[in-house]
Amino acid sequence: MVFRWPTIAEVGAEVARCLAENDEGSGRRLAFRFVEQFDKADEADRRRMVEIAPRPTGDRRFDALLASLVEYCCVHHDMPPPTWVDDPSRFLEEWWFVSGIRSLHANAVVHSPISFKRRGVFVTEDSLTYA
Repeated sequence: MVFRWPTIAEVGAEVARCLAENDEGSGRRLAFRFVEQFDKADEADRRRMVEIAPRPTGDRRFDALLASLVEYCCVHHDMPPPTWVDDPSRFLEEWWFVSGIRSLHANAVVHSPISFKRRGVFVTEDSLTYA
């Protein structure tokens, strides 16, 4: 058996499953874990991981989050993001503070990368780091 990093489409399907089970926390963790997986993959795998858009998760917030993550990862690895990240369905009309903790909103406004801010998704300073 050959190891293969999951694609964002596969991650999106798992996030959708979590959301269907009312488990947003697991959906968020799966989505953010993609950053680490992308960082560890080689260039060919990275292209494969993002080329196919994830299907809608059933929650526009998470659809925007997945696009934000892909754009962020691509930019950090000097790759052009796939065109699907600019689909209007991947942008929110109302801001979403992913942490849900009101006292962290200012931190999220200041520290969210532009790939998140432009979609109305706000993450805290350490959201995109891993051990």
